[in-house]
Amino acid sequence: MRIIDPHTHMSARVTDDYQQMALAGIEAVVEPAFWLGAPRTNVGTFIDYFELIIGWETQRAKQFGIEHFTCISMNPREANNAPLAKEVIPVVEQYCQRETCVGIGEIGFDRQTDEEEFALRAQLRLAKKFNLPALIHLPHQYKQAGSTRTLKVVAEECLDPARTLFDHNTEETMPLFAGTKYWRGLTVYYVTKLTAERAANIVEQYGVDRLLINSSCDWGRSDPLGVPKVVQELARRGFPKDQIEQLVFWNPIQFFSQSDKWTFKA
Repeated sequence: MRIIDPHTHMSARVTDDYQQMALAGIEAVVEPAFWLGAPRTNVGTFIDYFELIIGWETQRAKQFGIEHFTCISMNPREANNAPLAKEVIPVVEQYCQRETCVGIGEIGFDRQTDEEEFALRAQLRLAKKFNLPALIHLPHQYKQAGSTRTLKVVAEECLDPARTLFDHNTEETMPLFAGTKYWRGLTVYYVTKLTAERAANIVEQYGVDRLLINSSCDWGRSDPLGVPKVVQELARRGFPKDQIEQLVFWNPIQFFSQSDKWTFKA
């Protein structure tokens, strides 16, 4: 089975993870910018981080035959430092034009503050300005209310639904997208998000149209083989093979190939 993991944080992983991912059939990954586990205090640390994921991580992945792409953003957690956010947004604008950046993200809400909304709106406008897909982080706390607020902001900013991915969905949030053309993401992250079994249940209920599966693997208790494990679970249930491949390979290509910097050759 050919697989693309459309949301990983490989800068937090060891090199052996790339080897295991390649053996499991993963051919490409997308690494969105995220919170490093401690707050950054100046704009220079964002610049260094963006250079790391664009440069070093792309080369590290290629050693195992994996194509590596990025999304660039200021994450919602750090957006509450309003003076820093005003310095970082212009840097995001600069780096979202770099060679491997295929989207703006991940952006959204964490504590659902006005400061976070400022950063969200500013970066949604960058996505529109540069015609890039937007990867939206649905909040972990007060998820229903936060997801509803996120949808409202995205609608007000007039984002193209075909270029907008709402990630970290659960059984609770999936009904919010009924009747829309937005993309939805399911994250297999066993502690705070979904197990492979729960993700498979959602796939069976909603089908594979405009749906992505990812691992969001990072420095937490996460699994870089989350997507292959969903493949295994769906196959065990007798889910059609062509539909599984659509879900974990062709869907990520369809979404991210809307960026002209998506160079992966299927």
